Amino acid sequence: MTSQQLPERRPKLIDLNLLPPEYLPRKLSRLSIALVILIVLMLCLPVLFIFFKADVDAESDALQTKRDGLQAQLIDLYDIKRQADALQAQIDPLNSALAAIEQDYQTFIQNRVLWSEIVDEIDRILPSTRVTLKTIVQSDSKVRLTGAATRDSYIYDYATDLEESEYFSGADVTSLHTGDWTSFTMTVHLIGGGGQ
Repeated sequence: MTSQQLPERRPKLIDLNLLPPEYLPRKLSRLSIALVILIVLMLCLPVLFIFFKADVDAESDALQTKRDGLQAQLIDLYDIKRQADALQAQIDPLNSALAAIEQDYQTFIQNRVLWSEIVDEIDRILPSTRVTLKTIVQSDSKVRLTGAATRDSYIYDYATDLEESEYFSGADVTSLHTGDWTSFTMTVHLIGGGGQ
């Protein structure tokens, strides 16, 4: 032989079954195999459906619990809203009253008269050597001054000076009596209305 060896040749196997036909295993048809597979699947599907249903039930129970919790929160929020609406109904009239008070206060601040400033202004304008005051009487938005002066012209000058002041809008000399001194009664109108 040569250095190369030839592979060994074996004959093909032949499947011979020498058993009589009644002892031979029956061959299954394709239809029977399909039927067996279908039956196995039909038996497995309910088990799968049971697992799927258990998962769905678990999720459904969790969602139901969450929904119940949210429903309870919603009821609580409705209760809080009802309470808030009731409180708001109480607050609204108070806000209106507060706004009215604030407006009244602003009106008061704009129209108030500081009497110390008024008296200081009357005294500042008063020509001390020529005119003397006896009384200062306030009524509503007017001030009534009574006094005496050495001449009539000093009284009129004093009335004109009062009219030019930032506190007064006009001065009316209502009576004059002549003697050594001229007595007078003067009504002065306040700017901005009454006093405090």
